[in-house]
Amino acid sequence: MTKRTAQQLVSFTILLVFAVLQGAVAAEDYLDYYEQGEFALRVQKWDRAVELFTKSIQDNPSFFVAYHNRAIAYSKKGEYDKSIEDLKKAVQLNPDYPDAYGLMGLVYEIKKDYPAALQVYQEALAREKRPAAQKTLREYVQAMEAKVKKK
Repeated sequence: MTKRTAQQLVSFTILLVFAVLQGAVAAEDYLDYYEQGEFALRVQKWDRAVELFTKSIQDNPSFFVAYHNRAIAYSKKGEYDKSIEDLKKAVQLNPDYPDAYGLMGLVYEIKKDYPAALQVYQEALAREKRPAAQKTLREYVQAMEAKVKKK
């Protein structure tokens, strides 16, 4: 191997290692965006939260919790259809995620779509393992059953 070929090989190896490291860093960016988005939610910066959760989702489209939290920001902005769309994506990615079903029920309730709210509250209850949350969901189910009967 010539000196020039050896130098090219070393240069190529360095570039390859750098590219791999860049990819590893970029792969974790979604968590940074997610954490910043959580902070934006806490300080009620809804547009900023949407922006950050969107970046998290772009970096990791299967990160279902980012969809859930972006749905929270959308609902705080009054963008209920976008919120429901994100919650549907969250449960598509993780069908056993009761928090997304529960929030979806609240959003449907705000929209006065009581049959849809009842259905997703029941879905949440079927998946919920925490006793306190089960109790709350049972109350929501009962309230929606009463509202559906009234119509």
